Amino acid sequence: MTSTQQQALLSAANCEVAFDNLTRQLYATDASIYQIVPAAVAFPRNARQASAIIKAAAEAGLSVIPRGAGTGLTGGALGDGVVVDFARYLRAIRRFDPETRTVEVEAGVVLDELNAFLRPHGFCFGPDVATSDRATLGGMIANNSSGARAPLYGTTADYVVALEVVLADGKVRRAEPGGEDLPTQRRVADEVVQFHSLRIQERMPPGLIKRWPGYALDRYGQRPGDLTQLICGSEGTLAGIISAVLRVVPLPREKALGVLFFDSMMEALEAAVCLQDLRPAAIEHLDRLLLDQTRGQPAFELARRLLGLDEEPCESLLVVEFFDEVEEKLAALERRRLGRRCRAVRQERAMALVWSLRKAGLSLLTSRKGPAKPTTIIEDTAVRPEQLPAYVTELRGLLDELGLEASFYGHAGSGLLHVRPVLDLHRAEDVRRLRQVAEGVARLVARFGGSLAAEHGVGIARTEFMAQQLGEDLLQAMREIKRAFDPHQVLNPGKILPDGRYACDTHLRQGPGYELRLPFTPVLAFAARDESFVANLEQCNGCGGCRKLAPTMCPTFPVTGWEALSTRGRANLIRAALEGRGSAGREIWGSEELQVALETCLGCRACAVECPSNVNMALLKAELLHGRHRAVGMPRAARWISRVDQWAPWGARFAGVANTVLEWGWVRVAMEKVVGLSARRPLPAFARQRFDDWFARRRRIGGPRRGRVLLWDDTFVRYHEPAVGMAAVAVLEALGYEVQLLRGRACCGRPAFSQGDLDRARELGRRNLALLQGLAAETPVVFLEPSCFTMFTEDYRELRLPGAEAMAERCVLFEAFVERVLERHPDAVPWRRDGGLVLIHAHCHVKRWGVVMERLARRLPGRTVRLLDSGCCGMAGAFGAMASTYDLSVRVAEPLLEQLEHTPFGTVLVASGTSCRQQVAHLTSMRVLHMAQLLAEALPEA
Repeated sequence: MTSTQQQALLSAANCEVAFDNLTRQLYATDASIYQIVPAAVAFPRNARQASAIIKAAAEAGLSVIPRGAGTGLTGGALGDGVVVDFARYLRAIRRFDPETRTVEVEAGVVLDELNAFLRPHGFCFGPDVATSDRATLGGMIANNSSGARAPLYGTTADYVVALEVVLADGKVRRAEPGGEDLPTQRRVADEVVQFHSLRIQERMPPGLIKRWPGYALDRYGQRPGDLTQLICGSEGTLAGIISAVLRVVPLPREKALGVLFFDSMMEALEAAVCLQDLRPAAIEHLDRLLLDQTRGQPAFELARRLLGLDEEPCESLLVVEFFDEVEEKLAALERRRLGRRCRAVRQERAMALVWSLRKAGLSLLTSRKGPAKPTTIIEDTAVRPEQLPAYVTELRGLLDELGLEASFYGHAGSGLLHVRPVLDLHRAEDVRRLRQVAEGVARLVARFGGSLAAEHGVGIARTEFMAQQLGEDLLQAMREIKRAFDPHQVLNPGKILPDGRYACDTHLRQGPGYELRLPFTPVLAFAARDESFVANLEQCNGCGGCRKLAPTMCPTFPVTGWEALSTRGRANLIRAALEGRGSAGREIWGSEELQVALETCLGCRACAVECPSNVNMALLKAELLHGRHRAVGMPRAARWISRVDQWAPWGARFAGVANTVLEWGWVRVAMEKVVGLSARRPLPAFARQRFDDWFARRRRIGGPRRGRVLLWDDTFVRYHEPAVGMAAVAVLEALGYEVQLLRGRACCGRPAFSQGDLDRARELGRRNLALLQGLAAETPVVFLEPSCFTMFTEDYRELRLPGAEAMAERCVLFEAFVERVLERHPDAVPWRRDGGLVLIHAHCHVKRWGVVMERLARRLPGRTVRLLDSGCCGMAGAFGAMASTYDLSVRVAEPLLEQLEHTPFGTVLVASGTSCRQQVAHLTSMRVLHMAQLLAEALPEA
């Protein structure tokens, strides 16, 4: 882009426009296999700004690519012009009218957000896509999305009442049935559809539950004059969507799932045809390849247990969803005796677990180890449901001829399976096979009279096959409509209507010969899954699951809306820097891209658990920081933080003086300048008596009735919060255990690890494991601090420390240990009754243990206990203490703080992490305790 064009955009549009390399790299990819760096990215806040930026771009000779959440699978939101992000600021739900059952929303409203708003009123938006936690309504309209419940609800176009759009010349217009705007476009559409009516009936016949690719000439023929039907599914090639009036539907009175298990996929698909007469809301198919990817993943552990997938594995399963009169329908389903077994699922939480398997489909598949991945190229073909078994049989034959393995999952009830052949696009041979399978499937779909792009869009992946799908005459009809809306080819050119610039095997993100050469030697094992730094980085397929607005992943995105502050954004920035596409070229350690990616990551590890592809940004960050330290030296702040265990004993020795001095304003300002610690963040006070000193002098109770435990007294318990350790000792002894400490133990190494000081972390770990060698085999190691617990159970293994795996098996969180004892001995302690509300906030490293913490707290008589649906507290160790990230830390805490507002006086928050307790104590006046303290207060008085 020339400086003249940049100036034209900036002067004409009172709109946020980014020309910097960092932002352009963020918008160079979506969830597809393609990559194109745009010239600029614009972020309109309203219709006026959207109008101005598109008008200015057109006048400057630049193309415009409208974009929502960037979760498309075909490259539809990519281009070398100006990308206009309609998702960042256009987030308002403007009005809702229950009488007319309509709601007006801006284009960037996320589907789950809309449904959360509608739920208290008894309504929902019908189409429900798998990416509902990040998909925007504008994107759904642009793709005419539908999702699993299309047999009941149809597609998005069925619910569009009116659209506010911006045209290629910047004019803002309203499209609606009978409206007076857009007369020229309506006249052309009327003429084109009338002239080609017979060919439309031939090429777009009825019976397909999903949609036809390109402009919906068939739907316009059924609703003449309603231009919303053409704009829906036009993928930003006709207009940019600013807002929409949508029809909503009542929530079902009741729901249930019937899960059927089969020994073969063909048996399952034939059963899906037989079930159509029961009029289910959805029939979803999952195959063995997808189900196997959930094995060993904490996020899907409960779902696997619910369905018995480990005890009774299957080749395929069908998830059949029923609305209303569900018991009758479930009984009818069971009477048919289809498959090996049938499992009825009625509880809301259990149904959500089953749907979590299905919704994570794409990302689960791409988390497959190795460079060969299930690839999106033929995943969106649809036929009539009764044709599906025959179509899949022929498709499998085609894949077998090419020697390709593939996953088959998706909307069996709609005649659409998301088929993803396993390909390594780094290899030229597999790129050839990508083309071969795309061409073969295009011919096969045409023979079955099906749709090549039934819900994901045409984009780059399928545009070259449009003539084969629809014929030159209908393609020409679509060109006439395009000219009426966009005579100068400004909006998303080259998509839907081929002009030679795109093909299914061009603009690949990682094509033949691609190799990421690292300027450092990785030291971590990435043992949990990928076994290499590069492999874990490349696990990010761009699905955008980290853009979801609910806890926990990725905590920095919901509060900023900035793509760079999502896990996907960070992965893309790291790739750009390592590939030499960063602002500093090949000097990656000085690149802005890498700096932003590393500095804004809290290391909360939510992505390691919640990202279906298991991208572990905390490990990637630690590895990159270590590489940078070796190349250019370790900053003073990182060195100070990684050795906090060395400074703490001195502070504790002179606690009174140290605490006083650290409260002096000029000292805090000096510390901010010297080591970067924010002067606004209070530092934890040193205890006047160290925990280990108290432990050595305390009066011991009788011998061990149940055994011995080793309590890991971490740095903060030892020097700052001995009351937590004292409470833990009291509880463990009340349960009948003799408590021991590890003499001479070192810091677990978590501060060093988080700062990228991996050499020090390894040395500390080696020392601790050596000291623990002599521990009796039956003695568990009990942890009060979750981040120390995960250091032992996860990161010692990442540091390749001998004996780490064996020791990890003996480590247990305090809460889990106590709950396990009380499960076996529920009357072990006669807890005192007390009232009040207890809220539980689970630490990010151990979110899945939150239910255990809740169960444990409920054992205390008289308490009302609630597990918060909270994400990261924002503190994350030193992250919230640093001046450079203090403000972001506080913003990340906002969703948690909102849940703490308006709680009754005397409410107690239980948080196991010392960082969490520090953050809440700093930002609220609420009483915050460790679970050990809550339990100790309920012990019977001596």
